Amino acid sequence: MDNAQISQYLEERLGGRPVKAAVFTTYTFDPAFFELEVVPLLLPENSSFSIDERVKQFQVRESLREAELPIDVFYDQNIFRIQGESSPGMEYGCHGVSEGNRAFHPKLSFLLVGNGVGESDSLLISAGSNNLTKAGWWDNVECQHWEAIGQRGGDGEFLRVLKRDLEYLQGKQIVQSGNGAVSEIQRFLANCVADPEAPPVHYFGLSSTTRFLDFLSAEISQLKKPVELEIISPFFADNSRNNLHEAFQDLGVGDVRLLLPRDDKQEALCNLDYLAHIDSLENVSWSDWVKTTSDPLGVGKEPHRELHAKIFNFIGADRALTFVGSVNFTYKALNENVEAGFLVATDTESLLEVISDDLPDVSQRSLDPAPGEQHQEAEGVMPQISLTFDWLTKTLSGAVDSESSIEIDLIGADGAGNAAVIGWCLSNVLSDYTGNTEALEKALANGSLILVSGRVCDSDELIAPHRVLLQQTHWSHKPQPELATLSPQQILAIYAGMSPERRQLLLTDARVKRLFELGERGETSLIEEAPLENEFFSEYAELFHAFRMLRRDLSNEQSTPKKQDYYLTGTGVDSLPTLVGRAAAIFESAPEDKQPLHPVSAYLLLLSAKEVYRSDEFTDRPYVSQQLELVESLLQQIRESKLIKLSSEREADREQFFEWFETQFLEQYRTEEAEAGA
Repeated sequence: MDNAQISQYLEERLGGRPVKAAVFTTYTFDPAFFELEVVPLLLPENSSFSIDERVKQFQVRESLREAELPIDVFYDQNIFRIQGESSPGMEYGCHGVSEGNRAFHPKLSFLLVGNGVGESDSLLISAGSNNLTKAGWWDNVECQHWEAIGQRGGDGEFLRVLKRDLEYLQGKQIVQSGNGAVSEIQRFLANCVADPEAPPVHYFGLSSTTRFLDFLSAEISQLKKPVELEIISPFFADNSRNNLHEAFQDLGVGDVRLLLPRDDKQEALCNLDYLAHIDSLENVSWSDWVKTTSDPLGVGKEPHRELHAKIFNFIGADRALTFVGSVNFTYKALNENVEAGFLVATDTESLLEVISDDLPDVSQRSLDPAPGEQHQEAEGVMPQISLTFDWLTKTLSGAVDSESSIEIDLIGADGAGNAAVIGWCLSNVLSDYTGNTEALEKALANGSLILVSGRVCDSDELIAPHRVLLQQTHWSHKPQPELATLSPQQILAIYAGMSPERRQLLLTDARVKRLFELGERGETSLIEEAPLENEFFSEYAELFHAFRMLRRDLSNEQSTPKKQDYYLTGTGVDSLPTLVGRAAAIFESAPEDKQPLHPVSAYLLLLSAKEVYRSDEFTDRPYVSQQLELVESLLQQIRESKLIKLSSEREADREQFFEWFETQFLEQYRTEEAEAGA
């Protein structure tokens, strides 16, 4: 706990090692910050990104897709539908968790990392106070502790609790995937071998069935008396009669020092009655940081840093134990909320000192309710509704965590526009929507925050209109033409074997050009790239070479199904359907000099695409047959049109020529070596 940012600690822990899977839990969640500032830390080190957020998000999205890094984020659904302001702009798992009146409050990171050739993987685990927000990772005074386990030698009890935690998280996913981050980490844990002699790791897991105080009692009771307790928490009781500190005194604690949080004017962030109540007690005192702690934290300096750390520092006569995690000094946190953290051995130096002068004035700033405390909600019920949309199959699915069925309406992003779905009945079993999803698809172009309203079928009770973060999957098939556009020549240059670094530059330049076209230039500038348009089709052989390289790349044993689907049927800037769409543009009424392709080039391009789609290794991939039908339809249009001029324009001659040419083009030829001595 110092002036460094949480993101810096993450980079230090990774030490350049590749991340193979990542799972995060958080109370409040800011997808925009997570994508722009956290996800890049998990990607390969050779990734470099623009400082312009609009360009950077596009770059990160592409890098994440190429890396195929599984990421799952679990957040408190109840607080997100009140405070959530942004929705994901790329594909990773976003899972809302609702535990009724209990807050889902743990701030955990599980990172599966590689350790080099011949070395087994490791799992890095952190627990702290930091939410997945800018404030949590960059601005606040936060705390965090890291542990690591390998395939062998770990503490057995720690492994058992981790397995329970991952099982708990797996059960909170609406979309169950054997290739997700949770599943990847579960497979790693299943192969871990414990060491009976390993030092114990005292971990309070989010799946724990024991109370926080019971978790602490066994270790705290072993500290040599007298035992002092220092409590660092941004939240306290909100009434003057609360004596929550007595629960710790029952563990054998003597004096309690309680840090008094302050605002930027150094006024107390605390309920006035509770401030006076604690001040009147014996053995419980309001405190400030000691100087050796406050200086590294930048306390009292500009810019002001809000206190958000949650620490319980037990100082015995000969040693100390410190709990670092998500637990606030509130009844809900100690007894009901889903929380997590580590109890670790530390030195006996105090973090706090009793305030000897008069207590400061109470801040006039309104205090946020503690996590788990009742928030004022709109009239009506708000059941936990889980929604997902698969762009590959165009399937909307949903379920409600309730015994009673509900009937809901969905209105596009954050309630804008008309209803996209009306009268959809949901039960506690995941089911698919059978109606038309075109309106919803248009709504999802603006984000995943969907306004939901409706009624409970049994009681006819109204469901209060509220926002739900809909989980989108298969982003590779989500149309987003506003992001960037490549010319056919640029796409084929990528197929021909363009290096990943140059491809990234090409895509970045295309994104910047698109911003210029939209009049949103901002601080961006164009990248000087070697021109491709005027030279690529000087030889048709280069077109054939590009498709040959594409087919070889996708047929390679290292090519994943995700990569094949992206290029064969996806909507990416350099996917094959996008290139086919450029060829189809020859049928549009535009001056010849404005056409992206010459008709002959478009014809050869479509024949090459047909050859790829007919390949045996790709025929079983989803929607390849539909793409093949589209390509054949476009080829037929070219044959029947007069776009390609032949020496003979007789209909029979044209048909005979195209039939002969396409038979020869699609024929598989082999080169045989001449016999020796020939």
